[in-house]
Amino acid sequence: MLCSGKGCSVLLANVLLALVWAALQGEFSLATLVTGHVLGYLILLALVRGRVLPHSPYIGRVHRVVGLATYFLRELVRANLRLALDVATPRYQMKPGIIAVPLDATRDGEILLLSMLINTTPGSVALDVSPDRKILYVHVMYMTTPDAARNEIKSGFERRVLDVLG
Repeated sequence: MLCSGKGCSVLLANVLLALVWAALQGEFSLATLVTGHVLGYLILLALVRGRVLPHSPYIGRVHRVVGLATYFLRELVRANLRLALDVATPRYQMKPGIIAVPLDATRDGEILLLSMLINTTPGSVALDVSPDRKILYVHVMYMTTPDAARNEIKSGFERRVLDVLG
């Protein structure tokens, strides 16, 4: 839950700072509101780190969401480049396989987000979840070993999804 107790007051303060920034700029556009939100977040981050404000779950969660988004974008670019290079060169580099990934994610939202991230990354497709929701079956196009592919999913996407939603 994003808004509870102290986290809600910091989120509300961030929204208020974004509105104040837009008012000071004299323009309530998306760009000024986003800029105000980022500046407000940086101000609140400094206040929390300087112990002027109490610790807030909102501050930590935003860092984790940005970390997940950054990791996803890096993996997306890497997978696209790998696939494009494989298509453009005469040598066939693909080593496809299906692996069973044991899940630490237990809630529907966690499994859904993990599956969506896997499906959006070229070269991998989440095929199915076991009936007990403890195993995710994934088809990967570039598999060195099943353990390496499993570890890449677990230590990459799953760990970050659990950090954000857990």
